[in-house]
Amino acid sequence: MISIIIPAFNEEAFIENTLIQLADLRKEAEFEIIVSDGGSIDKTVAIASSYATIVHAPKGKAKQLNLAAKKALGNILFFVHADMQVPAGALAAISKHIEEGYDSGGFSNIFLTHNAKIKSIGRLFHLRIINKSQAERKIFYGDNGIFVNKEVFEKVGGFKEIPIMEDYDFSKRMLVSYKVCLIKEPKLIVDARRHLKDGFIKTRIKWMVIKWLYLLGVPPQKLDNWYKDIR
Repeated sequence: MISIIIPAFNEEAFIENTLIQLADLRKEAEFEIIVSDGGSIDKTVAIASSYATIVHAPKGKAKQLNLAAKKALGNILFFVHADMQVPAGALAAISKHIEEGYDSGGFSNIFLTHNAKIKSIGRLFHLRIINKSQAERKIFYGDNGIFVNKEVFEKVGGFKEIPIMEDYDFSKRMLVSYKVCLIKEPKLIVDARRHLKDGFIKTRIKWMVIKWLYLLGVPPQKLDNWYKDIR
């Protein structure tokens, strides 16, 4: 069984559509949905409780994901954003790859709107005119829909409970000792709201700077504070 885990904080505008769309996938796999709420003060919990099991966790994506994973009943964990569309065939693809011996993986994605523009800017700022994308190198972020065998997740200690870059850190650790795959089709559909709110170029610059500062050893808490200050 697959445990679909959604971290949430004040997601009333998006989460119901995501949950309704997930419910349509029941014909392709057995799954449960867990919404791990970090203290929403809007209607997120009230809306989600009609579709999913609710876990109340301390705010912070890594903490929310880890707590939900402990309560999950499935042997496969699939981490999904509250504003993400999971297309038909995705759950079947996850099950197939885990059965084939992969321990973890993620998906290629497209943006719901402005996809060509966002992808082009991403290639430009990461000097990827020819080079492989991070997903093609099996480095996954939250919008790649990370999935993992639950036993493996427990062995590696889950997500490091840092305020930012927890998904990147998890991917790097998985690549050291485990078999990781990229599912290119179907692609997950990601909302472009962060790019629309902060601007396409500004958003990509922020992400790039945060990654390189993290690699240079800047503490994640400082990076998180800086990211919040410039939003």
